Amino acid sequence: MSQDVSEITSYFPESFNIAGYINKSETLQNLLHLNVNLSKIEKRPHIVHKILKLDFEKDIKNQILFLKDYVGIENIGNYITKNPLILCESLEDLQVRINYLRSKKFKSQDILHIIQKNPFWLMFSTIRIDRRLGYFQQKFNLCGDEVRLLATKQPKIITYKLHYINTNTFVLTEEMGFKANEVKQLILHKPNIWLTSQKSLLERFNYLHNIIKVPHLTILHYPNVLLCRNFRVKQRHLFLKSLGRAQYDCNKENYIPIKALVEDTDLEFCKTYAKCNVDDFNIFLKTL
Repeated sequence: MSQDVSEITSYFPESFNIAGYINKSETLQNLLHLNVNLSKIEKRPHIVHKILKLDFEKDIKNQILFLKDYVGIENIGNYITKNPLILCESLEDLQVRINYLRSKKFKSQDILHIIQKNPFWLMFSTIRIDRRLGYFQQKFNLCGDEVRLLATKQPKIITYKLHYINTNTFVLTEEMGFKANEVKQLILHKPNIWLTSQKSLLERFNYLHNIIKVPHLTILHYPNVLLCRNFRVKQRHLFLKSLGRAQYDCNKENYIPIKALVEDTDLEFCKTYAKCNVDDFNIFLKTL
């Protein structure tokens, strides 16, 4: 029988080595066998403290068997590494939260996707999740199918801090000038925009819209440009400009689609759009 470590975990220093507890804890040994990265968890002593107080057979085993059906045994270690506190949730609560999604007409494969892509989803009570789904439905004027689409497409956005959601919504409408129906289109097509920092969004939009003069409609049709780092867009735009090919208006000759600035490898970019050898592009980059 493993030694009871509950009494020796009443205090943790700010930094400690979890290896010293493994031989004394059946729970840690079993988590290690499941490929849980204990070195990452030990950086959060308060979480280790909670886990060490759990009995594997009584408190954890059934939760792991439950999660296995949703994330797969091969992914369970990574899942717990990202959110070890899931082990502290009761099996009853976990089942209730799954049942809630079913009651809201989420398909089985969508529920699997949500749980796999957002390890923190099951930490939210049904009341909190219901409020979050209601928030997005009202904020962006979504119908039921659209709410389910958003939650499935990017599950992390539903549990993301609402402060950041509100901030980026304000940025898109008030500072970038997108209309409400356009913002709705953006969140359904590219919800990751709301997971991007306000500063990065503004920098990218400013360069695209105010420097390159890309209109709102073009960005709306290809919102991936707001998810690409500015330096990549700048490099390719300036190179095309040096060649006299920086023409992004589809109504004019020699049209270059805006996706050329963010997609494909440099080799493919040069071959398809710049119409030159990639060596020429690399030489140009050294002049920047």
